[in-house]
Amino acid sequence: MATDNVFLSVGVVVALFGMAMIGWHVAQHRRHQEDLDLGSNDQKFFDNQYRRRMQTSALTVTLGALISLCENLPAFKQSPAFATFYVMGLLLLAFWLILLAFSDAVASRVHVSQSLRRNRRARQALHEAVEELRRSQQIDPRPASEMLLTEQFRKQGGNR
Repeated sequence: MATDNVFLSVGVVVALFGMAMIGWHVAQHRRHQEDLDLGSNDQKFFDNQYRRRMQTSALTVTLGALISLCENLPAFKQSPAFATFYVMGLLLLAFWLILLAFSDAVASRVHVSQSLRRNRRARQALHEAVEELRRSQQIDPRPASEMLLTEQFRKQGGNR
């Protein structure tokens, strides 16, 4: 029958996806570990993110393995009650996996928002320092091209 290996096929695909995610997360973690420009807050965030994502990936591999086992368990074929509870357990694991992924997305969103806020504050402080420097040295805030055009206009006899 064509559907004999459906559980095995789906389980293998899910498990392979989980293993690929593990490989991706390990590579990303190494890259973050080697980045000397990261601050302590960013490094802490990426370490926590690595733990969350490895947990999610490992659970994905486990879910794939459990899906693959469905057709190889004699009790799954013989007992509808066992099959029902087994599938309910798989659905609970899948739901937990979705919750883990959602919590990682929320944590990433919060981190990015905080980083953007810090960058805006730093940019504002730099802008204020430049303005203070201009005021203290009485530098014309207009762009150089505008000042050059004004000077050329004055030389030609115009009033600006």
